[in-house]
Amino acid sequence: MAKGKVIPDARVKEIQPAITGVVRHIYVDDGQRVNAGNVLMVLDSTQAEADLTKTEASRAESMLAIIRAKALLDAQISGHVPEMKVSDGLSQADVNATSRFADGIFMEYKDKLNRADAELTQHRDELATTLQDIERLKSTAPLAREQANSYKLLAKDHYVARNDYLDKEQTALGQEHDLTAKRSHANELKAAIDAQIAEKASVGSQFRREQLDALEQAEQKLKQSVEDEVKAKTRKQLLNLVSPVSGTVQQLSVHTIGGVVTSAQKVMEIVPDDAMEVEVNIANKDIGFIKEGQNATVKIDAFPYTYYGYIKGNVISVSNDAVQDRNHGLNFTARVHLDKSGIEAGGRWIKLTPGMTVSAEIKTGKRNVWQYFFDPLIRMSNESLHER
Repeated sequence: MAKGKVIPDARVKEIQPAITGVVRHIYVDDGQRVNAGNVLMVLDSTQAEADLTKTEASRAESMLAIIRAKALLDAQISGHVPEMKVSDGLSQADVNATSRFADGIFMEYKDKLNRADAELTQHRDELATTLQDIERLKSTAPLAREQANSYKLLAKDHYVARNDYLDKEQTALGQEHDLTAKRSHANELKAAIDAQIAEKASVGSQFRREQLDALEQAEQKLKQSVEDEVKAKTRKQLLNLVSPVSGTVQQLSVHTIGGVVTSAQKVMEIVPDDAMEVEVNIANKDIGFIKEGQNATVKIDAFPYTYYGYIKGNVISVSNDAVQDRNHGLNFTARVHLDKSGIEAGGRWIKLTPGMTVSAEIKTGKRNVWQYFFDPLIRMSNESLHER
């Protein structure tokens, strides 16, 4: 018969908050049984909820920015007003507001294009008129010069008045000057047209670049927002201390609503339903017969076995070194896992608690009936043969 006590096994779960917080609810008491997943304690979630709301808003804002940028890029190609492709999780009000904003951006872009087109048309019309004037002057200017030269000869021989010659010379010079000026202006208009075409292309490329940049930034922000949202949700969930297993609450150390618990502080333990063991002392003379896997019968001292029965178990470990006991000398220890963690008493189930004293009988093997009678005689005979 080996004496010992009930101990919790290594599977006892310590309940510790992952983050420091203020206690808002305590749902359990010492000795209360809980199921896996039951909420044991809740810490204040005000800041966590605010952080979660902020990340959700950031995610929605990023999604709207992505939708807006894509709609504007499509609108640039089609030339039609932007069409928003709505995603799940966005409010219709936010979508409508974003759509109006996109319409405004697109209208501003179209206005720039229209102004560029108007200036381009004006320059082209003016160039066409100028080229017509050049063609006309290319025909009339030589004639005016020829007429002026003729009048010069006639005036020299006094066939015409000198003033008539000077009038013709003035007309010829005027047309020659106009032709030069028109040609210069035509070159200026051509340069202006080229510049306006480049400006129009620049408006389009700048608009596309701005939307692509906005799209890239929004996608990066969305990725970060999703990561932040996951962290915020995890943080909020960590404020609910949940039982990882079905078992019994023990060593509840927090009882004050509004009190502060710190990260990794042990606030209670959950002893699993099947997680009780006994640790018994094995006498030096018996240790050679004890090994892992042997069956055991455990009697709880608080509940006389003749009335309440016993609990079955099996040896799960045997110590390699002896421990000095003040009353019994050197003893070895063995751990016995119990098949159940309580006992039926008085019509109710009573949970075993660490520290209860026990007596354990470990089955070391089977003996035949004749061995019960002859083993003592054989032992006495062997001992007498060794006496002097």
